[in-house]
Amino acid sequence: MRKLLISCAVASAFAPAAHAQNSVTLYGVADAFVGYFSNSTGQHAISLNSGGAGGSRWGLRGVEDLGGGLSAIFTLESGFNINNGTSGQSGRLFGRRAYVGLDSKQYGQLIAGRLQTMGYDWGGTFDPMLLAPGSPLGSVGGESPRPWLYNMLQDPARSDNTIQYLSPEFHGLTASATYSWGDNQGLQTAQHFQLVTVRYQNGPLLTEYGFGHSLQPSAVVARNTYENVLGVRYNLNFMELYATGQIRTNDPGRVDKGWQFGFTVPTGPAGTIRVSYGGLSDQNIGPDGKQLVTNNYFGNWVIRSAAIGYTYSLSKSTMLYGFFKKLWNRGIANQAIYPPGGLGAPAGLNTNVTAIGLGVATRF
Repeated sequence: MRKLLISCAVASAFAPAAHAQNSVTLYGVADAFVGYFSNSTGQHAISLNSGGAGGSRWGLRGVEDLGGGLSAIFTLESGFNINNGTSGQSGRLFGRRAYVGLDSKQYGQLIAGRLQTMGYDWGGTFDPMLLAPGSPLGSVGGESPRPWLYNMLQDPARSDNTIQYLSPEFHGLTASATYSWGDNQGLQTAQHFQLVTVRYQNGPLLTEYGFGHSLQPSAVVARNTYENVLGVRYNLNFMELYATGQIRTNDPGRVDKGWQFGFTVPTGPAGTIRVSYGGLSDQNIGPDGKQLVTNNYFGNWVIRSAAIGYTYSLSKSTMLYGFFKKLWNRGIANQAIYPPGGLGAPAGLNTNVTAIGLGVATRF
């Protein structure tokens, strides 16, 4: 009886706010695939992995209607490895996302916390594969030697201590702005950075330009880094075309370039063929303008990658998928394919890496 009286008293105290409509949604992804990884040095591995089509996760998403087209929102999202039950994102409780903010139909959305940046969203929007270990765009932007701000695989695609604004749509145009006070993840440690994007959609055309700036106050080399990226998608109904271009410059005068193009072809109401090809050239230049030594070699980090995949929806929630991906290391590159699945980066120059995977993903 005492507990009942306390509950009634608490409910009465908040009665004036009872008109607000609240909702909290539990959601998630469970995704596992068997992968075969090999390289031209004779190494190979077969492993069970988590998150081939989408990182395994569970989360809570909440909305409170404040009236006048304004809502309070929050998301708490925790990643995990379904193959062994461990937490993802280095054991963080809500390592994928954790934010709170306001959403206005008239003025846009403002959120703050640990966020997936607009670089993460840009990568996912313009990747025809959408299969992380089978994605050439992922190899171009999210893997060795340094992940870009505009990538969907490795941090700083997610960032701590970050605030982000997303504008409402105006005649097909939307814009976003992101600022981070510091991120200790990935290879761009202790940095402040800003991202700005402008997206335009009109019928079958979707395109987006992004600009990024990162500052590492304590860095001796590459204190300031600037990125310019462009993505384009065009829907022809019988197929959809994709293309991306990325340019990155920094203090020593290094110019890195990445690109990718591909397409998807529906094979019916449930199946889709996915094809992609891309490349990266990372200049290996020091502050004196001379070539640096990496792995005892002089030169640039150069890769090319091609992939083909197939996805088949068993229902609105469950999907089967498969992929074949090849990566060619050139210059001084010795890049592996994410996730490694127990197989590290190949030793030596001009090595090739192969990944084959079959998996299932279900959303709830």
